[in-house]
Amino acid sequence: MTKKLIMVMAAVLICGSSLFTSCTADSVDNPIAEKGQLLEIYDVQGSAAKARLTIDGKVLFTTNVYVGKNGLGKTGEGDGKTPVGTLHPLSAFGIKPNPGTTMPYIDVTSTTYACDEDCEYYNKIIDAATLGHECKGEEMYSYQPQYNYGIATDFNKECVYPKGSAIFIYVKGIKTYTGGCIAFDEDHMVEILKNCDMSLVITIKE
Repeated sequence: MTKKLIMVMAAVLICGSSLFTSCTADSVDNPIAEKGQLLEIYDVQGSAAKARLTIDGKVLFTTNVYVGKNGLGKTGEGDGKTPVGTLHPLSAFGIKPNPGTTMPYIDVTSTTYACDEDCEYYNKIIDAATLGHECKGEEMYSYQPQYNYGIATDFNKECVYPKGSAIFIYVKGIKTYTGGCIAFDEDHMVEILKNCDMSLVITIKE
């Protein structure tokens, strides 16, 4: 038996009954990658990380992203950290028009705020003018290109102050870190929105 044939047979035994079976960790660690929408944030080094979007077992892209200035392990408002674990979308949003997502889409205007105050609107995207609330949170329209496109996640979905607010997936700005969000190049952010719906699962690994 030749050495080449032995190597091929070993590959079959390791990967399964077919030479065409993928030997990726995704199918073991993340079953949803085989049938569903999975956005993984991993290999975090400081405020830099990798991201991979997999839909029904097909990897659409792998890219470099930014996370919180102080890395992972969010514990409270303003700690500059990104949470660890599993998140889900609440809605999409953007200063720019909806690029084609089926997620509920919030058009960001000059009166759109991400509220981080100790009040009934904490951890919510609001229209301050409509509510009559003099919000001291993020005036989202002024954050360009970051909020050109984004997804609001369900981190701290109970909106308990000061557990943490406005954990978004959005577009990279000039800084190489975020306040706790996950930042993508704009073209990848558009790709996420066009290809994903409310069933998207976001995982952030240490």
